[in-house]
Amino acid sequence: MERRPSARRRAVFAVVFAAILGGTTLIGIEALASFFAPAWPARALRWMAPVNPIVATNEPYASRPWMAEPFNGWGMRDRERSVAKDPAYRARAVMIGDSFVEASFARHSLPASVEPLLDGVEAVNLGISATDLPSYYYRLRDVGLAMSPDVVLLFVYAGNDFVLAGEGFGRSEVPPLIGDSEGGSLLGAVMPRTRWLVRNRWPALEAPWQRRPPPDEETRLWQIAQQPRAIALGELSRHMKAYHKPHLSTQTIEEVLARGNDRFWRDLADGTAEPEFLLGWTLDSLLVWETGTFPVPSNVAQARAITPDAAIDATLSWILAIERLAASRGVRVKTFLVPVASVDAEYNEFWQPWPRSHAWNYICEDREERLVALAEQAGLRLVRLREDLQGERGTYRKRDGHWTEKGQAIVARRVAREVQGLGF
Repeated sequence: MERRPSARRRAVFAVVFAAILGGTTLIGIEALASFFAPAWPARALRWMAPVNPIVATNEPYASRPWMAEPFNGWGMRDRERSVAKDPAYRARAVMIGDSFVEASFARHSLPASVEPLLDGVEAVNLGISATDLPSYYYRLRDVGLAMSPDVVLLFVYAGNDFVLAGEGFGRSEVPPLIGDSEGGSLLGAVMPRTRWLVRNRWPALEAPWQRRPPPDEETRLWQIAQQPRAIALGELSRHMKAYHKPHLSTQTIEEVLARGNDRFWRDLADGTAEPEFLLGWTLDSLLVWETGTFPVPSNVAQARAITPDAAIDATLSWILAIERLAASRGVRVKTFLVPVASVDAEYNEFWQPWPRSHAWNYICEDREERLVALAEQAGLRLVRLREDLQGERGTYRKRDGHWTEKGQAIVARRVAREVQGLGF
């Protein structure tokens, strides 16, 4: 008489078989994803191919010799680099930050502006627009330290690098499944290529019913702004209503955009060497603030009540974590605090017609002061670029709030001095 396996043995067999099948499936998915995801370190740095609005935008930008630095194979706005140190240099500095380091609106990235000021020090660009402190940490841990730097130059922007209370380093919550950083996600820890592919495709799958701006929005906005005023204002308002603010009337949008004698969208190319851009996100932000009903501060003192102390603590925790991470490998860190554009009097004058939007600067200035004070209590000195930019006119672009060529040159000189002060 044939004996049948016991129920327990069948259950164990089912579990083992399911584990083998599941593991094989995951290995197969990861192998398949390798045909689509870029190689390391590119996949650990970016989840989307870089886009420079200067290249994508129509005249007069495309005709200017602006892109002296194309994006390299890693997706960085830099010349080609190697993971191993370049023997032609005696030291290597890795520069980490957001759009102020990448500097897509300028002729050169910040590292490319700093490197010629240093004798024999290689300045590698690991700056990526629209990223934040957690991303900086994982970018350093997963890529930057593998490049054997002698010093890490970290740039923290007072405008949007502050994290929320409860989002400090070492928080108890489970990391996100996908996330924006390979090292900061559950899936990235075991299936990095799959994580990249899912994150890369996710924007197209997320809320597919929503109407998204066209991929050539910068070109379209530029073309609209070149038309006669009566036509341009109407078309610009209809574009913003269709793709950004469907709940607002075109009359409301027109009122905001017409302030200051249309200065926000007219005279983008005024004959200077640095034409400005009309970007969808800047117009979107302008409308959010100027049509909002939420309270805004009238000065820095009033802004004190808006940001809780816990948010300052959480922000500093990431900076200190980066310091500890680098120190564990014997690498020094210089942290630079980038101020918002309100240090530039010309910028403040430009924004007078939009006081609600300009109030954001008060919030950022308050956060900056409190972060500096808290860092000093922790024994950390932040390099305040405000000291170099304060009182200098024309250092920030008016519409997007990034450095002009003048502003970037001032910062590059300060960065070079700080690096030289370390003995390099």
